[in-house]
Amino acid sequence: MNIFKRMSVRTKVYGFLGLIIILATGGYFLNQRLNSGGSSQANTKAGPADKKSGDDGVVPVELVAATQGPISAYLTGTANLRALREVDVATQTDGIVQRVLVEEGDYVKEGQVLCVLDDTQLRIRLQSAEQRLAQAKLQLEKSRIRQDKAAAQIKNTQDELTRYQKLYDQKLVSEREVAQLRYRLDELEHDERVSSSEARELTHRVDELDSEIEQVTLELSRTHIKAPFSGFIIQRMVELGRAVRNLEPVFKLGDFSPLYADVHLSEREARQVQQGQPATVSLGVDESIKATGRVARINPVVDQATGTVKVTVELSRVGAAFKPGAFVRVGIQTDTRANVVLIPKRAVMEQDGEKYVFVASGETAKRTKVSLGYETDGKVEIRQGLSVGQQVVVAGQGALKEGSKIKVVQGRAANDSNMRAAL
Repeated sequence: MNIFKRMSVRTKVYGFLGLIIILATGGYFLNQRLNSGGSSQANTKAGPADKKSGDDGVVPVELVAATQGPISAYLTGTANLRALREVDVATQTDGIVQRVLVEEGDYVKEGQVLCVLDDTQLRIRLQSAEQRLAQAKLQLEKSRIRQDKAAAQIKNTQDELTRYQKLYDQKLVSEREVAQLRYRLDELEHDERVSSSEARELTHRVDELDSEIEQVTLELSRTHIKAPFSGFIIQRMVELGRAVRNLEPVFKLGDFSPLYADVHLSEREARQVQQGQPATVSLGVDESIKATGRVARINPVVDQATGTVKVTVELSRVGAAFKPGAFVRVGIQTDTRANVVLIPKRAVMEQDGEKYVFVASGETAKRTKVSLGYETDGKVEIRQGLSVGQQVVVAGQGALKEGSKIKVVQGRAANDSNMRAAL
């Protein structure tokens, strides 16, 4: 009996303790729930205040007024620049390089000496030929003196023979004396023919020596290798002391004025191009560096392999940045329209094939459909939809809808505000 009584009391104590624990746990969770509800109500109450102090739906934008002016249409293509002419300067005689006077990159003028070959043997040949020429001229002079002397003697003998012939007719001289004069005249005429032949031979010899001297002089001049035209030394292929052969290239010379760009256009595009049309050429590595040019030639044949036509653009007044081989972008101006409505190209948006812009109407944005024309240099022609002076949104339009409220800001501020709104 005592044991059962003890167990009953213990059970009652444990049950009481369990009840206390259950009540304490329930009170804790109830308190947490009440706190959560209070926080939610506080947040709910704070929401309108935050909304009132935050963004109220106004979109910051940048505006630009539509202007009026000219715009041109361009056919574009790419090419590598080439020089007007680029040739290998070759030797015209054999020899050993004695002096090299220019280096790669040097600008040379037409006729300027680029290098010199050893001319010692040629000068010896020239001196020998000049000496032989002087001797031949002296002999020719002597032969002509003898010829003149013989001619004078012939004339005198002929006169004397004529006189003796008259005397013979008068029986004053003998036939033998007349015969002796005739024999003497024949000898003189023979000597004159010999002297004349010698003179002709010596004249021919003098002419031969003159030709030899001219040949040696020409070979001497060829030891001085000169620039055939003005330009830049692109490559030097010769060294001091090197033996070179006739017609061996020693320099590569290029004339960079003007430069040319060969653009290949489709057959349809080529029909819009005419000789003399202006063109704009920009460097591929830096398109801000530009030069002007014109269409110099249009190939009359269509390339069967590519179906294109080669159009050659001649550059004028190029800067130092433009060099042969440089990659360039070419725009050929095919048409110009004056007094058209122009806006920045970045203002135009497209959706479902429809192009439109947002126009500021008071403090709201109005979506306006536009029809575009020519585009160039970041500007676009508006054929329909806008008039000059209308304020067009050029920054911030990505967040706009029809009737959106706008706030005008300028420059970078519009972009920064738009990015914050997007975030």
